[in-house]
Amino acid sequence: MEVVGRTVAIEASGLGKVYDGVTAIDGLSFQVFAGEIFGLLGPNGAGKSTTLRILITILRPTAGHATVLGHDVVREADRVRHLIGYVPQERAIDRFLTGREHLLLLGDLYHLPKSETRKRIAEILKLVDLEEQADRPARTYSGGMKRKLDLACGLLPNPKILFLDEPTLGLESRVGCASGTMSVASGSRGSRSS
Repeated sequence: MEVVGRTVAIEASGLGKVYDGVTAIDGLSFQVFAGEIFGLLGPNGAGKSTTLRILITILRPTAGHATVLGHDVVREADRVRHLIGYVPQERAIDRFLTGREHLLLLGDLYHLPKSETRKRIAEILKLVDLEEQADRPARTYSGGMKRKLDLACGLLPNPKILFLDEPTLGLESRVGCASGTMSVASGSRGSRSS
């Protein structure tokens, strides 16, 4: 979808979610354009993570609808998942694997060609400043280094949109940004094999 020459990357319209009679989201509407960094800020329990989980297709909304790059998050969930990356609030790393082993394993899970995986790993480790620590077990990483590895895992499939839940959790202030849940909507990306 385009709005006056700008591509809408994420759109929520009247989004709602009710859990066992408790309203977590009520009538949320917004648009994020390609190239923008967008954050949902608010106190605990405000519905930030619930909104994110709907956008990444883990939860179904009870009202309204949402699209990611023009694909409905309910009807086209598989397509949405192919286009996005996700960095969860909770750490998703195995303390016995090295940083590089985590990324190699994810490359296999994403069915990326080995050559592409190795190239992406080299780029990402440099980007998140983990090149020198890449071959150490994750149990030796500081909290900030573990968060950087989480970020590297989200970037591995070269997503068009990267969703981050509590993106500054465990990061040094020079790396951080506003607290909350956010997404980064990229304007373009290289090709990826399916």
